[in-house]
Amino acid sequence: MEKNLARLGKQDMPLPLVVFVVLLVTLYLHSRWHRQKFPPGPKGLPILGVAKEHPKTEFWKTYAEWGTKHGNIGFISFHVLGRRIVVINFAAVAEDLLGKRSAVYSDRPFPTMGGELMKREKSIFHISFNERFKTYRKYMHSSFNPTATRSYWPVLQKEARIMVANISQIPQNLVKHLRRNAAATTMKIAYGYTVNEGKDHFIDMAEESARVASLALAPGKWLVDSIPALKYLPDWFPGASFKRQAKAWSEQMYIHLLEPHEWVKSQMASGTAEPSFTSHLLESRDPRVSEAEHDEVVLFTGGAIYAAGADTTVAAVKAFYFLMMLYPEIQKRAQAEVDSIIAKEQRLPTLQDRPSMLYIDALMQEVFRWTPSSPIGLFHCTAADDDYNGYFIPAKTTIIANIWAMMHDAEQYPDPFTFNPERFLKKDGNGTVQPDPRELVFGFGRRVCPGQHVAEASIFMQMVTTLAVLDISKPASIFFSSFLSAAHVKPFQCSIKTRSQDALTLLMQDIAADV
Repeated sequence: MEKNLARLGKQDMPLPLVVFVVLLVTLYLHSRWHRQKFPPGPKGLPILGVAKEHPKTEFWKTYAEWGTKHGNIGFISFHVLGRRIVVINFAAVAEDLLGKRSAVYSDRPFPTMGGELMKREKSIFHISFNERFKTYRKYMHSSFNPTATRSYWPVLQKEARIMVANISQIPQNLVKHLRRNAAATTMKIAYGYTVNEGKDHFIDMAEESARVASLALAPGKWLVDSIPALKYLPDWFPGASFKRQAKAWSEQMYIHLLEPHEWVKSQMASGTAEPSFTSHLLESRDPRVSEAEHDEVVLFTGGAIYAAGADTTVAAVKAFYFLMMLYPEIQKRAQAEVDSIIAKEQRLPTLQDRPSMLYIDALMQEVFRWTPSSPIGLFHCTAADDDYNGYFIPAKTTIIANIWAMMHDAEQYPDPFTFNPERFLKKDGNGTVQPDPRELVFGFGRRVCPGQHVAEASIFMQMVTTLAVLDISKPASIFFSSFLSAAHVKPFQCSIKTRSQDALTLLMQDIAADV
């Protein structure tokens, strides 16, 4: 049937006929699927599924509510315009499916608009679990394993100190400073590139690519994602402007990927390249792999670093500032731990101090748990039919890990809506603590984030440098309780001041000495 549909599409059949044929196919699939026992969930309407009742924002909360309503067994399913979706709400189910059965659950959905039409099949975020993906992972692991990550510590330390200095001078631009830190760190690691203090061409390109990707992948925005046969319409056909847009965006994103990669190659040719992820890989080609093939793999792998790390680290550190403002007693305890280690030596904290800062490590875990930067992560997709606990999960099902629900599961985290770092500290010789959220927030199975150790180190460094130098408090005239239910911290104001002139002087001297 799919081959016949493709043949019809290639004959440029009129749009109404395309829609009619697709509806017939959807009805056929619906009737076939109706005979299977899917995981429980909202039934929705014929053909449409839950399209009308699906939330427009904060999906994770609705998915958690649906899970409680439909049996509370840890996962639910539903369909939207015939596309089957399974949402995992319990960590144990995620471990079973995304971990133990990763051979089946490690593919990615490939949307028609943001994937196929934009030619993103080689992107690390869209690629199937295949040999090229394994090469991507190998390169990432070689550069971002716990031992290799130490080589990036000087970059993370320097940029964290610049960030705190900038915040101390213009605190009202907090988020701008956080974004500059993320951009400077990732561009330095990926390409050995130092961002400009003002407007920066490469950063502008990276942010524009992120904006385009967000638009292209927006759920429900593109009819072609629900009716893939529309992709066969000729570009000039009325209503086919989405194809022209996809082509333009595809070319734009490839240029944005290519320019910094070519910049590194030009720096290497002139002998001025700084060590980076890209330069190292370009210098270490396996002679059994052609230069062109190796270059393309490095291109896509290096390009993923900024996209993967920039927004998530900003979200986590932004949440940290917000929570320190709301919980001054926790901030004071964390500052006391920093002071106990660095005060006698009159220095700033470093990543070497991390093993001694147990409370701040617990604080970071609680930031990850309380407001995960990616509440529903990157979607997985089944590579084959599967049966789990008596329920049928067909091939090509979109699998969503509801990380927010897992982080607010009262069985795992009692009193889950209370911000309490002590849940991760051992007490009175008792070795029992609540589950480490880092086992969940960085992904699952074969798709776990390869940059986890760099991200953790960067966030930790920004937190401890902030605690050493700054005090964060509420402005007297603003009430904040409305922000507490958000998975992502909404825009907020806070009062930021340096703890002492000595701390600020020490910071500025350290930055000047590193120039």
